[in-house]
Amino acid sequence: MDKSMREVMEFRFACKHFDTEKKIDVDVLHEILDLTRLSPSSYGVQPWKFIVVETEDLKKALAPACYNQPQITEACCVVVMCARTDLAGDNGAIHQHVLKSKEDFGNSDEKSAAFENMISTSLLSRSSQEIKAWSQKQVYLAGMSLMIIAAEKGVDSCPMEGFEPAKVSEVLGLSEDLVPSLIIPLGYRNMEQPKKTRREFADIIEERK
Repeated sequence: MDKSMREVMEFRFACKHFDTEKKIDVDVLHEILDLTRLSPSSYGVQPWKFIVVETEDLKKALAPACYNQPQITEACCVVVMCARTDLAGDNGAIHQHVLKSKEDFGNSDEKSAAFENMISTSLLSRSSQEIKAWSQKQVYLAGMSLMIIAAEKGVDSCPMEGFEPAKVSEVLGLSEDLVPSLIIPLGYRNMEQPKKTRREFADIIEERK
């Protein structure tokens, strides 16, 4: 689907009701998810994991943890965007990122070690709550990417914070180091798009020349 960026942004809204009969083509869904994978993150660490809930049974099991909001069961699929808090260690997000960077860029052992030390010094001195907050900020960057990419494909979405993370984790069997931070149902609208209301350019933008 060929849309201008303005058309994409005008198309996107928080869709509350989805057409339960209309499914996203698997290739379109995978393209949306793969492009979301390219989202920016601080230091490039990508401290996230995205759980894509597609079965009707699992969506129904997830609904009570999301206050039974209809988007969960009506949407074609539900993307549970989790923040990783396991940054340290050989299996942690930092070391995994450094190893992948070494593979992709051909970095030397010395350069890789210095890179890992720089990131670790910055992040691992923080408290567990600060690390969680940092990781969740990164998830929101990816969440916006997901919604914009979906809109460009003509797919509707709804960003949701209205859920109980502990209950979501229980339903999905998540480990303690994965924190559900944002839930985004995807599908095709079954409602009229409401008029978009935003503050004026001059109220939001302050240019200092």
